[in-house]
Amino acid sequence: MGDPWGITVPGRSFLFFPLALILSTPSIFAETKKEELFSKAGIQPVRVGTKAPNFSLEDLSGKESELKHYRGKVVFPNFWVTWCGPCKEEMPSKEELSKRFKEKDFVFLTSSVEYAGTKPVKEFIEKHRSAFPVLIDPGCETPDLFEVKGIPTAFLIVRRE
Repeated sequence: MGDPWGITVPGRSFLFFPLALILSTPSIFAETKKEELFSKAGIQPVRVGTKAPNFSLEDLSGKESELKHYRGKVVFPNFWVTWCGPCKEEMPSKEELSKRFKEKDFVFLTSSVEYAGTKPVKEFIEKHRSAFPVLIDPGCETPDLFEVKGIPTAFLIVRRE
């Protein structure tokens, strides 16, 4: 499984992803510039070498998905809920991101931490006509594994063999 590249953006997960791709090229930006840009964008670095915790959740159709099965790919875990305003606002961005990188070694894993279970999430996804994969975490346990402090939050886990 991969290491987190080290970024979370509580409340604005859709903003940091393009920045993360740009900043992942060390020859373009010096480390101090990265830290300065991260700070200005509200990005909180995770210590390099930290292993992403494994988790296993079911998707909307009941199929189980486990993070460790995506070893060797870039993984974008995103935590959200149906009643969250910023989560609703970022839906079009998540849809576009999912479509844009669908054919790459990129896995977009959204996890709805919905205590009410699958039904409100299915209704929400249908209403917004979203096609990206959605995992259900009715016990809201996965965000604790990632030490999530607010919703929405996203991580970028880089490819590691």
